[in-house]
Amino acid sequence: MRPWETLSSEYALDVPWLRVRRETCRLPNGEIVDDYYLWEGADWVAVFALTTEGTVLLVQQYRQGVRQFAWELPGGVVNPGESVVEAALRELREETGYSAAGGEIVARMEVDPPKATFYNHLVIAHHCRPAGPQSLDRTEEIAIQTLPPTELLSWIRQGRITAQSTIACVYRALDTLGDWSPGRP
Repeated sequence: MRPWETLSSEYALDVPWLRVRRETCRLPNGEIVDDYYLWEGADWVAVFALTTEGTVLLVQQYRQGVRQFAWELPGGVVNPGESVVEAALRELREETGYSAAGGEIVARMEVDPPKATFYNHLVIAHHCRPAGPQSLDRTEEIAIQTLPPTELLSWIRQGRITAQSTIACVYRALDTLGDWSPGRP
């Protein structure tokens, strides 16, 4: 197997929240594909935040793309010059008002391999506790919910959590934690 050859590349759209690149590519069999579009952006981070009480933090906010409210793990973009863990702890603090002493990266997932050039990282943060009020962006209005880890799968089965990235991160985090119990470090 061989990779595609990029013959040309230019931005078709470059606005604050969306960059789309149009490419012309040659396939290994010689066929030319015109107008192949790629979605560019900063890497994302999702935080599986375990509170000192042994629950997991979820956030709910309105999502214009699907025109409904969605339950998700706290998270957002990794800013330039920021590590994944720094971004996770910042997003946790901003969206929930909770803080954690640190976090560990447990996964780096491709968002949409054929079309997206960035990744979604999963960070598990332990011993999260309230640290003050939320510090929301102008486009955010966020409700917070805590659930025992065992209830997350029920919410997914019931269709209460439907965001693909959150579902993948929940399963990956629970798999990483294994025999999860409130006393675990």
